Amino acid sequence: MDSQLSRLENRLAELLEACETLKRENAHLRDENSVLVSERGQLLSNRDKVRRQVEAMISRLKAMEAS
Repeated sequence: MDSQLSRLENRLAELLEACETLKRENAHLRDENSVLVSERGQLLSNRDKVRRQVEAMISRLKAMEAS
């Protein structure tokens, strides 16, 4: 009986430690995801800005060709 209780206590301690480890890992991954989402937003914004600039340059080049 005591050995079963001891094994159960050990298993419970292992599970609690695993739970804490997973909580820390999850928090880290959430932080990392937040950073990546922010970076993605900045990259999309920069891409749109560059696209508009390139389109404007193409329009100016076409206008110069037409002249």
